[in-house]
Amino acid sequence: MSSIQHVILVHGAWADSTSWHKVRAELTAAGLSSSTVELPLTSLAADAAAVAEVIAASPGPALLVGHSYGGAVISEAGEHRNVAGLVYINAFTPDIGESALGLTERVEPSLMSAEIRGDDAGNLSLTYNGVYQGFAQDVSDAEKHQLFSHQRPTSAAALTAPLTRAAWRNKPSWYLVGTLDNAIPPALQELLAKKIGAISTFVDAGHCSMISQPDAVAELIIRAAK
Repeated sequence: MSSIQHVILVHGAWADSTSWHKVRAELTAAGLSSSTVELPLTSLAADAAAVAEVIAASPGPALLVGHSYGGAVISEAGEHRNVAGLVYINAFTPDIGESALGLTERVEPSLMSAEIRGDDAGNLSLTYNGVYQGFAQDVSDAEKHQLFSHQRPTSAAALTAPLTRAAWRNKPSWYLVGTLDNAIPPALQELLAKKIGAISTFVDAGHCSMISQPDAVAELIIRAAK
């Protein structure tokens, strides 16, 4: 594979594209351009469509990077010819017919799973403890506050929708396992990385490794690009 110059970064549930700020700075310093996607978080189809728009506008072959639920989204959207490879960061990697949330049934519930609350509209949010101890326990207090106060409700339907495509079946893939993750258990991450045949790396980080350990996340992306 020739060297890739562009990276598309896809956030997960309850988050937005600002979660990639630190990693983007590292990629820029390494000579890579990058784009972020703002997922509507209303359905898997809508989220995949948002990613597809950015892929189509890519200046050339790109790496598609997904965090958490974003891993399911890039798996659904990543078969486009502009996608040269997939990078999963503490992410779900469903197969066709599987959902992101359904994969959690393979292991014991995470600390964060008990801190998810639903509303009458079918949207899910995280409690204070869900963010501070589950989603982002190893980031700074200021970053925890930012994540909690700006979290975006995520449709339960998006997290439970079965994939219709699984791009990792046809694209090379890389996976970063966060060994301290309190949202997606590390044991599940290891299973998923092995399932898709990804080149794996491990980092002592919680779920938001792109915030707490941006150097490690950027290093994996840069290695994949080369």
